[in-house]
Amino acid sequence: MRLTQIEINGFKSFAKKQQLDFADGITAIIGPNGCGKSNIADAFRFVLGEQSAKALRGKKVEDFIFGGTQKRRPLSFCEVSLHFDNSDGELLTPYTEVCITRRAYRSGESEYFINRAACRLKDIHELFRDTGVGKDGYSIIGQGRVSEIISEKSADRRTAFEEAAGVMKYRARKEEAERKLLNTQKNLVRLDDILCELEGRIEPLREQSEKALQFIKLREELRDIDVNLYIYQYEKSNERIQALTDSTAQLRSRIADAEVEGAALASTLSEGEEVERSIGAAISEVSQKLLSATTNVEAHSGEEKVLRERLVALEREKERLAEDIASALSEAQAREAEAGELNKRIVSLQGEVEAVESELAATEKRLEEKNGDVSSKEEELEAHKQSMMDRLNRLSDARSQSSRLDAMKRALLNRIEAIKIERQSIIDEGEKLRLEDEECAAAEAELGAKLKELNDKKNAAIAKVNGVNQNIFKARQEERTLGNSLEAAKSRRKVLSEMKRAHEGYYSSVRDLLRDAERDPSLSPLIEGVVAELISVPAEYETAIEMALGAALQNIVVPTEQDGKQVIEYLRRKNYGRATLLPVSAMRPRLLTAEERGYLKNVAGCCGIASELISFSPRYRGVAENLLGRTVIVTDLDAGIAINKRAHSSFRIATLKGDIMNPGGSMTGGSAVKREFSLLGRERELEQLEKNISSIEGQLKAAGESILKLEAELLKANEGVAAVTESIRELDIQRAAQAEKRDIVLKYIEKNEQQAQRYALELSQINDNIADIDEQTREARELESGLNTGNASTNEDIKRVQGELLRLRDEQKSIADEVTAIKVRHMAVGKEQGAARTELARLNKELAGYRASAVKLQEQTVAAQKEMTECREKLSGMTSGIGSERQEVDKLTDELRRLEEERALKLRSVDELRERRDSGANELADMRERSHRFELNLNRLQMELENMTARIWQDYELTYENALAFRRPIAVTASHAKADELRQEIRSLGEVNTASVEDYRNVLERHRELKAQCDDLKQAETDLTEIIKRLTVTMEKEFSEQFKQIQENFSSTFTELFRGGRAELVLSDSSDILNCDIDIIAQPPGKKLQLLSLLSGGEQALTAIALLFAILKLKPTAFCILDEIDTSLDEANVDNFAEYLKDYSKETQFIIITHRKGAMAVCDSLYGVSMEEKGVSTLISARFDEGEDEQPTAV
Repeated sequence: MRLTQIEINGFKSFAKKQQLDFADGITAIIGPNGCGKSNIADAFRFVLGEQSAKALRGKKVEDFIFGGTQKRRPLSFCEVSLHFDNSDGELLTPYTEVCITRRAYRSGESEYFINRAACRLKDIHELFRDTGVGKDGYSIIGQGRVSEIISEKSADRRTAFEEAAGVMKYRARKEEAERKLLNTQKNLVRLDDILCELEGRIEPLREQSEKALQFIKLREELRDIDVNLYIYQYEKSNERIQALTDSTAQLRSRIADAEVEGAALASTLSEGEEVERSIGAAISEVSQKLLSATTNVEAHSGEEKVLRERLVALEREKERLAEDIASALSEAQAREAEAGELNKRIVSLQGEVEAVESELAATEKRLEEKNGDVSSKEEELEAHKQSMMDRLNRLSDARSQSSRLDAMKRALLNRIEAIKIERQSIIDEGEKLRLEDEECAAAEAELGAKLKELNDKKNAAIAKVNGVNQNIFKARQEERTLGNSLEAAKSRRKVLSEMKRAHEGYYSSVRDLLRDAERDPSLSPLIEGVVAELISVPAEYETAIEMALGAALQNIVVPTEQDGKQVIEYLRRKNYGRATLLPVSAMRPRLLTAEERGYLKNVAGCCGIASELISFSPRYRGVAENLLGRTVIVTDLDAGIAINKRAHSSFRIATLKGDIMNPGGSMTGGSAVKREFSLLGRERELEQLEKNISSIEGQLKAAGESILKLEAELLKANEGVAAVTESIRELDIQRAAQAEKRDIVLKYIEKNEQQAQRYALELSQINDNIADIDEQTREARELESGLNTGNASTNEDIKRVQGELLRLRDEQKSIADEVTAIKVRHMAVGKEQGAARTELARLNKELAGYRASAVKLQEQTVAAQKEMTECREKLSGMTSGIGSERQEVDKLTDELRRLEEERALKLRSVDELRERRDSGANELADMRERSHRFELNLNRLQMELENMTARIWQDYELTYENALAFRRPIAVTASHAKADELRQEIRSLGEVNTASVEDYRNVLERHRELKAQCDDLKQAETDLTEIIKRLTVTMEKEFSEQFKQIQENFSSTFTELFRGGRAELVLSDSSDILNCDIDIIAQPPGKKLQLLSLLSGGEQALTAIALLFAILKLKPTAFCILDEIDTSLDEANVDNFAEYLKDYSKETQFIIITHRKGAMAVCDSLYGVSMEEKGVSTLISARFDEGEDEQPTAV
């Protein structure tokens, strides 16, 4: 398998499609920082299925899609494709060329393709399994891998070794088993807690169920007392409500009379108050005028006084302004003289400054020329020193190179002898492993056949369990349906029986009479029943018969007319109302004549005569035929109209929907109010309900027996499933152990073959390396001889240049001192000139201020003179108007006194009227208060009555009429005491859980199920512990063998990269190889043996690279990407790394991302990455053939 090409489209900074072709050998990718080189390595990880955004240097999939620039729009998806040559058939696919593709969208979804055919990520993983290519393999090595190795954290370093040794899959399985074991243990603890809790609930629930039974018994006894107390209180409250209603009506009449008298008195009072208000308004008007006149007099007098005082102040201000003007003019003349002196001094200082500046320019020019001479000599001296250092460094490198080459040759010769011995040992071990693999394969096939047979049995058992469960579900569903039907039927029967017992639906007079007949032995023989209860009507005719009879349904049948008379007197005496009585002895049939019967023949829809369609006792034939003998039942109005026309409306006709055609022609019909029950159908429905309840109870019993049989069958089927499952579990464990054993054997066989191949390859490489070392040793010794001869002449040149440089620096210092002195003089003169100019500016500013002040003072003097003239004019006009205003004030004062006397007389009359009004209002308020109290008492009684009714309904679902059925004579006081005693007993029971019986059964059932689950978890805990032990043994064995091979590879690779020295890997605790620290001990040439952390940064990096190549030898891969792993190496080590890479590239393709020239020098192809446009990466390629260079071309 060989990598041939990668295509990148829209991935990160590659906005447009880019293509990189790879040949055998080494391909380098170069470019400045930030141009997108590492994005190519990320593209490899991306297409091979990396799911971690962090590993691809992002936060989410959207970060991998080109996000746009100022000139380009963002893309909606990215796509990367890898092309492989599969001519050798290493990939398990029939194609000689394979292309894998991954496409990602901004929504976070990804698509995968193999040869442009859609596939799963799992298919790509399967394709590259055991090839070393993948996101978790060592085909892509970045600086992160180097950091893991040189990290001081043991966990990071151990991860790298375990991945290389191939034990990570076992560790993952072990950790998964440990997680399952931990979860199992947590579940065991949780189940133990639940079982303890349930065991603690069982006994309390039993006690609660016993308490619930006692509560129900006390509750029934309390209901009987509460209902009778309610009847007594209900009737007493109604009597008190009637008395309060009468008293309230009388009081309201008296309140109406008092309100009329009060209204007349209020009218008289209102007229008196109106007169008093008009007088008050006149007084207010006069007072306002008086106040205004008085205010004007006072204001004008004050203004006169203010004007006189202002004139005196203005005189004084005028004198002060004259003095200030004279002072300002004197100060201005003094400042003009000082400014003239300062101008002369400034002109003198300007000449001195110009002379000093001329001298400073000439001296600085001389100093600049001397500085140039000194710099030139310093550069010449530095060049001679650098040349000397280069020769010394090269000499040291040459000597070190010779020493390393000698040590490497000795190590390689020793390694050849060791390889020959180890190779023969590996061949012998390979034969043993192949025999063991054949035995494992046979055992695995036998276990597979047994497992298939058991799985077939398990599926059949599960199918049987599912079928039984389905039958149980259907049976229980049917049982619930029957139970619901039974409860509904019983509830309906109870309601109808209660209504029948309470005679609900009858008029109150009939209901009261029937209720008394049940209790009164003297009344009972007088009443034989009600018409509705004495006849039986088929269901289809109930509506028609009920509408035809109407109120006659509630007629009471008595034996004789005398009996009827006694019943009527009883109704009158009890004030129950009126009722219709039907004496059996007096009732005569009212039937159709033969002619009228003829009208019914041959008429479609005629059902028959009503009295013939019902059933009754022969004793009541006269009653039935009297009521229904002349009533015909038809299906609908069409049939009724046809018969009615024939009979000329001579008898009653009723339809099945209840429409009536009366004798004489009138018709009654329409929609009837739908009722929950009818008087006629109640008895029939009760009989039907009894039959239905009996039938449902039989069906429920049969369903319960069926469920018990099915549950027994289910228990047996579950036991069968459990037995087969246990057998399968044991076989799975055996098969997993056998598969694991065979995996280990196959891995050992593969490793054995790889080791044999590596040893053969290593022998060939060592022989080649020995020849190269001999040639390099000769070249190093020739270079050392040439460098020794060139150092003497360089020392003489350095001494000569140093003498000339010392003389030039003395001359430079003398000129610099002259420049400093001149600058000091220039600064002093300039400072004095600046101070003079600052003082001149200050004097000019003060002079301008004094002049402006004098002008402003003169303006203020003119304004003061003008104001004095205006004040004198105002003062002369104000004095004449004050006298006339004082006369008007005296006149208004006399008018105000007269109006106040008139208002006082009127106020006394109004006060007398108010006293009479207040007295009547108090009396009216008292009557209203009494009326309000009566209404409150009435509302309270009504509220108490409603509350009693609501409480009885809430507690027992009884109305007053229904409660009368429980009526019995009681002693009210004793009943209250007994009720309180029963409530106390109920309260003493505390909280009562009426559902405790059902809860008790459920808890017991759940306790049994959880106990079974607990036993299953304990068995699972034992199995998982055994699996973890086996995995640990396998990991230790696998890691130990692979670690030994990595150590051997590392020692040889280190020596090759460092050109000598030695290195080893050390386990800190050989008794705990899966958890102990792994130390890297290294001894570069010329240094002592020490830990990796004590080496320099470059040595650490090269040591880590040596370990990575050692791992690659253990797990070879078709191609390898190295992302800037040579960053920390110096030039010499980069050359060593490049040469080693060149040798290794004969079998593996390398793609390196680098900045180092030494690495670029050994490349067969080179790609440059640049950003001609900000944010967009572009590729430029070049291929180097033997003997000539190819010009770079843009990709």
